[in-house]
Amino acid sequence: MFRVSYPLRFAHCDPAGIAFYPRCLELCDAAVEDWTPAVLGDNRRAMHMGRGLGLPTVSLASTFTAPSRLGDRLDFTVQLTRVGRSSIDLEVEVTCEGAPRFSVRLTQVLIALAGGTSQPWPPEYRQRLETECQ
Repeated sequence: MFRVSYPLRFAHCDPAGIAFYPRCLELCDAAVEDWTPAVLGDNRRAMHMGRGLGLPTVSLASTFTAPSRLGDRLDFTVQLTRVGRSSIDLEVEVTCEGAPRFSVRLTQVLIALAGGTSQPWPPEYRQRLETECQ
């Protein structure tokens, strides 16, 4: 399980100071991007520029349980729930001071950037993912 925290900034909020849901998903994506090097050992730059691989989100579902407000510190917990041939499923739980705010379930697929086609996980990535998923 991977954890990271981000402040809810003015840019993330509507005029009333409440988190605007697309910005919540952007913060979720930031948490997943921070999760990537912690688990795979390569950050997105190394994947894209060095290996020619991408990890786009192909499915996403979110549930919002309580509003988040300007100045809140949001805690993101990213958990890997499934490893496929070329895909992964992740669950992201978001809290503020221990209280649930929203959750996101998503599927990402490893692709070759040159052709946009799915690729099986390289052995070193697969090993790390399977260890993380246990």
